[in-house]
Amino acid sequence: MEKKHAVIIDAGSTGSRVLAFSFYKSAVTGELVLHDELWHEVKPGLSSFADSPDKGGETILQLIQIAKGRIPESHWAETPISLKATAGLRLLPAEKAKTLLNTVKSTLLNSGFKIVSGDPGVEIMSDLEEGIFGWVTVNFLLDKLGEPGDSAVALDLGGGSTQISFLPVHVSTLQETPEQFLHIKDISGVETSIYTHSYLGLGLMAARKAILQAARTQNGEYVNPCFKKAESWSFHGEEFSILPHNGADFNTCHQLVSSVLSSKNIHSPSELEARSIVAFSYFYDRAVDSNLIPSSGGQLTLAQYRQAGERWCTDLEASFQCIDLTFIYALLSTYGIKDSTPIGIYKKINGHETSWALGAALDLLSRQ
Repeated sequence: MEKKHAVIIDAGSTGSRVLAFSFYKSAVTGELVLHDELWHEVKPGLSSFADSPDKGGETILQLIQIAKGRIPESHWAETPISLKATAGLRLLPAEKAKTLLNTVKSTLLNSGFKIVSGDPGVEIMSDLEEGIFGWVTVNFLLDKLGEPGDSAVALDLGGGSTQISFLPVHVSTLQETPEQFLHIKDISGVETSIYTHSYLGLGLMAARKAILQAARTQNGEYVNPCFKKAESWSFHGEEFSILPHNGADFNTCHQLVSSVLSSKNIHSPSELEARSIVAFSYFYDRAVDSNLIPSSGGQLTLAQYRQAGERWCTDLEASFQCIDLTFIYALLSTYGIKDSTPIGIYKKINGHETSWALGAALDLLSRQ
């Protein structure tokens, strides 16, 4: 059985991950079937090395060596590799991001793997690609790529940005959607209009920062209604000393979070409540942390996120659970998802990682 391999390095805002995929072709359909994958993460994220790019390159070399341990050496020269950075690097000053990526690219060029034609090898991935690749991953793993009308909505929540992607089935969605949210993509040989949009600054960590800043007092203190006890937090080198709020509870926290979201012009697609929805990344992490689902994943309703937020916002020992759960609830509500709508929350589907990286690997192999 002939195998094909692909290596994707996901340089996210909170960590860098290598995913090494192995596929074989189905004897029945001729389509690629995912056989095996490797996932490994190092922290902190690549963007943390903005002032020491060589050290950033060392973390990527470490990930490449791990991939080489999984893929047979005889396949290295024909195995495509690509590093795609996401919101963390988008938020860096342009010159620092460029220097960091140039350092990392030399590491990939000397890796023994292949940079395919049409792919830059190392890049800050566009928010468009991030959304589409995430959608492809979810529907590939659910075996729904060939069923556009039955395909799932994909919701991704990273550290710096969040993405929503789906294939509209209602004519009204196509009519009401801002033009820049719709993109033509070849899906199973058919040109299809896919809805995808990324909201930079609304990843979980970037949203935390925005919510903290929104409640900053005139004397510069971070007194926040999402906290009942003092906390300290750092994000991209910036330190936050958070003070508790006397009236802290879910409602006051939700009011503040909603005011931040209302400034972001979030579009609410009308058909979401009638669609199958799959959410991953920090949507999954916070659901597991709050005991809403087991580590294997599962379904929950938006109301359950709210109820968890209400519990944590009254807990005197809560840390960041109140602000994170309230933000997730408010964000999904702003999309137009109802409290009663079921949402599939997963880290893995059929044993494989639910991230945009698989969609990117399939795209690389299609270019060979």
